[in-house]
Amino acid sequence: MRRIFATAALIFVLLTGCVSDATIRAAPGQLPGTYYSGDGLGRMVTVTLQPDGTYFGDWQGCLGVYGEANGTWKLQGDQIIFASTDEHDLLVGYLRRATTIQHHGRLGFARAQDVANDKISEDLVFFKKPEPR
Repeated sequence: MRRIFATAALIFVLLTGCVSDATIRAAPGQLPGTYYSGDGLGRMVTVTLQPDGTYFGDWQGCLGVYGEANGTWKLQGDQIIFASTDEHDLLVGYLRRATTIQHHGRLGFARAQDVANDKISEDLVFFKKPEPR
């Protein structure tokens, strides 16, 4: 009985850090902007989706820039499809397909390979940065 309770408690703790909101069908006009994922120290990946269908991104950490990428993006249903034209270091192959999400009223996306059973760790979600006022 203790083992069952301990297992249930562990599962609860692991799931509370997950984003479980349903995917959304965002309009292409909603998506342009700058998105970020990570803790801001050891891993900070930033991706900017331009209104003209191009994107650029970089991966920064405490020792500098770990990778850069750019190319084109398009929205298909609730999926963002990335077509890279130039990638370096840790961003080689990193962005291919992502699922759009809404979490606590915030628009974002998560790489398809990071989503499992409609759940994802909040640390892996790319949240849209608010527009400057």
